[in-house]
Amino acid sequence: MQPAHIKRMVRLFFILLTISLSIVLLLFFPIYVKTDGHYDMNGRKLAFSISLYKFFRVFGGYIATYPGGFAVHVSPKKAILIAYGDLESERKRLSVLKSLKLQRFHITVETGPEYLLTTSACQMLLRIVFFILDGEREKIENNVWLTNGDVLRISSNFTVRFNLFVILRNLTKN
Repeated sequence: MQPAHIKRMVRLFFILLTISLSIVLLLFFPIYVKTDGHYDMNGRKLAFSISLYKFFRVFGGYIATYPGGFAVHVSPKKAILIAYGDLESERKRLSVLKSLKLQRFHITVETGPEYLLTTSACQMLLRIVFFILDGEREKIENNVWLTNGDVLRISSNFTVRFNLFVILRNLTKN
């Protein structure tokens, strides 16, 4: 039978090993974030949902405009108000977006004839940006549904990949 102090040392070793492996996994294991969005021009709202690994919903709600800015509604009783003047300072904080790798991008546009040219040009620009960001041809999908009337509905979903090490490295640079 082993002495008690050796058992404690072995248990401490395994606890430290488990903590070390967890930290390494958290830092270097890729994290996938899936975002779904739907914009309806007539409803003047942009609904969205953000999920981790497609299963765990992290955040969701809708965005609507108000005089002087826009509101992010995260629950029926709670909204985050963002003034247009505050966007410049927020843009500098979002430099972490350079750490993200766009994995997959799907967009479907339902539009009337008056918005067809504009939405087609926007979709072409999005395709170019996707390929500039090293996107794979099989991972992008664009659809256009032409309808009668004054309609513009855009549905999209995309998946980004990142790991915490690259984000922390970019944060320390800034």
